[in-house]
Amino acid sequence: MKKILITLLSLVGYVTGFTQCNEYYVMENGTSWAYETYNNKGKLSNRMQQTVKAFEKTATGFVATVNAVTTNEKGKELTKGEFEMSCSGGTFIIDMRKFIPEEQQKMFESYKMTVQSENLELPSKLTVGQTLKNGSVTMTAEGSPLPMKMTVQITERKVVGQETITTPAGTYQCFKLTSKSTVSTQMGVNMTFNFSSTEWLAPKVGMVKTESFDKNGKSSGYTQLASYK
Repeated sequence: MKKILITLLSLVGYVTGFTQCNEYYVMENGTSWAYETYNNKGKLSNRMQQTVKAFEKTATGFVATVNAVTTNEKGKELTKGEFEMSCSGGTFIIDMRKFIPEEQQKMFESYKMTVQSENLELPSKLTVGQTLKNGSVTMTAEGSPLPMKMTVQITERKVVGQETITTPAGTYQCFKLTSKSTVSTQMGVNMTFNFSSTEWLAPKVGMVKTESFDKNGKSSGYTQLASYK
């Protein structure tokens, strides 16, 4: 569960950048940013460095390919890979498939895998009191000796206020968003985890900080913007 929370915190952070399509995401080829994730005791858990390696303008927005490298607190590489970021008609689209941790995806590789998802969206304009679209993804392995299924749902996304947030990257005037998440796994044993999250988004910067809380409201850790260029 700890790795799932770290993945969710980090991947919420991946939706950050620079774009002409959405007020919060303004990017170009070579744009680079980094995040640091801390556990509930304030200890550094990992760093994620992301760089736009390909950027293509479309008739209604853009499609970008981002290279991502995650290292532990000592700088040892943990994961690396690529993902897409896209925007259309002013709406930034967050691919929910990226919220399935890589470790879980590898467990499904030996079988026929089916994925059903409903992507998250972020409009170009935010206002306090606004409700945002939910997102979900379900991954199922067919033909495995035991049922293998994982579902991530992000619901009750709301814009609840505005706050000034300071991180190593700078000080930003942010919109504050809250949401609830449910992670369900069926891999021989059924398990369900519920937690909530708070995000702070700044125009032209995107996600500045995100923090996760358990069902009792206790912080599980946070991710913050460490650098941006």
